[in-house]
Amino acid sequence: MENQSRNIMGETALGRRIPASSPGRHLPALAAAGIGLLLSLIAAYAVGRWEQRVTRVEFEGVASTELIVMQNGVNEYLSRLGALRTLFESANDDVTRSEFEVFVGRLFENHSGILRVGWLPRVNRKERADYEAAAVSDGVAGYQIKSLGPDGGLSPAPQSNEYFPVFFSTEPKTSFVYGVDYSTEPTRWATLQRARDNDAVAVMPTRLFYDLKGGTHGVLVSVPIYVKGTSRTDVADRRRNLAGYVVGIFDLAHLLISIRTATGASSDIAIDAYPPDLGRSAGPEYRSVPDYSSVPQTSQSRQAFATGPRWSGTLRIGDAIWRVRAVPAAGGRLTARYGGALIALAAGLIVTAFAIVYLGLASRNSRQIALTNRRVLELAQTDILTGLPNRAFFLEQLEKLSSCERGRRETFSILMLDLDRFKHVNDSLGHAAGDALLRQVAHRLKSTLRSTDVLARFGGDEFAVVQAECDDQRAGSIDLATRISKLIAEPFLLPGHRVEIGTSIGIAMAPEHGSDQEQLLKKADLAMYRSKSAGRNCYTLYDEAMSAELEARNTLEGDLRDAIARCQFEVHYQPFFDLQTGDRKGAEALVRWRHPTRGLIPPDQFIPLAEESGLIVPLGEWVLRRACDDAASWPADIKVAVNLSPVQFKQAELFDVIQSALRNSGLPPERLEIEITESVLLESAVENHAFIEKLKSIGISLALDDFGTGYSSLSRLTAFPFDKVKIDKSFIGSLMKSYKSSAIVSSIVTLARGLDISITAEGVETREQFERLRTLGVHFAQGYLLGRPVPIDELERQFRAVRSHQDAA
Repeated sequence: MENQSRNIMGETALGRRIPASSPGRHLPALAAAGIGLLLSLIAAYAVGRWEQRVTRVEFEGVASTELIVMQNGVNEYLSRLGALRTLFESANDDVTRSEFEVFVGRLFENHSGILRVGWLPRVNRKERADYEAAAVSDGVAGYQIKSLGPDGGLSPAPQSNEYFPVFFSTEPKTSFVYGVDYSTEPTRWATLQRARDNDAVAVMPTRLFYDLKGGTHGVLVSVPIYVKGTSRTDVADRRRNLAGYVVGIFDLAHLLISIRTATGASSDIAIDAYPPDLGRSAGPEYRSVPDYSSVPQTSQSRQAFATGPRWSGTLRIGDAIWRVRAVPAAGGRLTARYGGALIALAAGLIVTAFAIVYLGLASRNSRQIALTNRRVLELAQTDILTGLPNRAFFLEQLEKLSSCERGRRETFSILMLDLDRFKHVNDSLGHAAGDALLRQVAHRLKSTLRSTDVLARFGGDEFAVVQAECDDQRAGSIDLATRISKLIAEPFLLPGHRVEIGTSIGIAMAPEHGSDQEQLLKKADLAMYRSKSAGRNCYTLYDEAMSAELEARNTLEGDLRDAIARCQFEVHYQPFFDLQTGDRKGAEALVRWRHPTRGLIPPDQFIPLAEESGLIVPLGEWVLRRACDDAASWPADIKVAVNLSPVQFKQAELFDVIQSALRNSGLPPERLEIEITESVLLESAVENHAFIEKLKSIGISLALDDFGTGYSSLSRLTAFPFDKVKIDKSFIGSLMKSYKSSAIVSSIVTLARGLDISITAEGVETREQFERLRTLGVHFAQGYLLGRPVPIDELERQFRAVRSHQDAA
């Protein structure tokens, strides 16, 4: 380029020395200069427009992503108000003020975008005095139902057929909001009526009458609550069966700020949110005052929204829509700078180098297009949640490695990872917490891998790694799996929660285990499932026996189907005793499979298979009927406990099956105890609660099995009418060795005593454990110390022996 410039300068100087009588010699240079200048201007204009379009597309992509994040955050807040609706509509008794305060306090902990939450019961004229007296007795001094004036003034509410006063609130009990009747303020009352008639979340922007900050853009969110068990099919039903409203007041600006802060919002754009009731045309709309703005409201920012490139969208809160406007932030990377256009213009001014400049610009444009195409391909091969490559990218890289391996005989490993206990986190803490956990897992995994390794998320809680270029591939794979296991086992900190999970890892190596990618993935999967069955949070290296085991498992499933059809099962019974008196109080029914060639198969080898295949439904029904038939001949003070699988709870006719078993056997319902695990309560909570109430209504007792493991919640004990909880044997095994286990058992006993629930300790194996549990106040115990599971003949022999001993005494 420098030489070309010198040539150009030399030719120009030479041209100047040509006599004026020879003007034709300047024509080629002038023509070249004119053509070069014209083409340079055209090229600069075209490049500038292209840069403008690229910046615009990127800006719109960032803006739409930010709106999605804001919408998801708002939906999370609304879902928490929906949880309050579940609390009111599922409670057997009226929710107390303390229950409301504790539940709301936990529900909105670390959610600063909400100003207050209140409960507005439906109070008729006759109930007014009772409600006012109840509030005063609860500590709300001077409580009375008040009318809210247009100017925010309060006065005693006049006599009316119905009131909707603030009865519970997250405000201090000295706050004036207690007793405010929302039906006396027309706009708020219209919002409540809309929520009631549509059975939906109704929203309105509102001026706050209790605004300590000043200038807060408030949003009133109302959720209708109906009387438990009543119909809400049509508007008439909803008006008749309305019980009240859960009302939340949001600080919209603070809520959106907290959402964008928590999600690491882009600072390259400025966002304004305008209220839904402006009623103005598109022009003045940009000049109105927004409810929320990500930048200070200055004349410069208002000018940017009025005249600059902008993007618009909608933010839905309940049944109201806020208009959202976004512009590139001043000086940010999304502001067009036209650097390429200036370079093209400067280069084009060098007339004799026009061709080189033109080719350079063409090359530059081609490169930008290639980068754009590459970015599109990357997005198609990227997992949106974690930012990791997805399954498609992983398979593509694996195919490349497989091709190289076949050509050069290089080795590589595939590690399949599946998170342990992730479903419990998702079910108990919500999908937002599950997503946050997956992002943290992805970050940890990336931190432990080399740049040459390939990490991908296959979907759900499943990840995969390709590791190559190791001197010793087996040792390298095992070392990587060990490091991953330790890293994922460390606690994760989610908003308001400390979560511990693990990961099960399966390893397959090429060429040792084959070179076909589908076979390698299948073998890594088999090894991963071996890790899960081995206790989780560990790794397993594939061996050929696993394929044989898979074949054996398929054979076992076929045998299991035949066994159910041919009734090859037995029910054994393990007794449980009263710790204080030593009397036998009942026996737990445990199924055993007597295989014609393999002998007696324990339940841990076929129950999981039965649940996965759905065979647990006919098997569970057979166990229930046999247990009822056997127990009918036992002493009248002896109960029989039967476990129900979560799969059985999805069976529509389960209640009829239980009634039929009781009726056919003649066993009184009071002598049947149904044991369930907490996983049953995490899904279809309303339907399962109704089913449990039906069991209780006919006299069947209910026990919560394996209490203390997983994500046990105290709300399960208050929301569901349990008669008994069974402390998991893991706590009993370490009772004498760990003060923490002893403290946990003691706490469970204290809690159960307060809730009038009995306690059973599982896995009691030593006299020391027995005595310690009795000292702590545990009611019942079962375990090998007291009796192993035995067939019905042996159990009845024990009953006869006890009866003979009592007769002799």
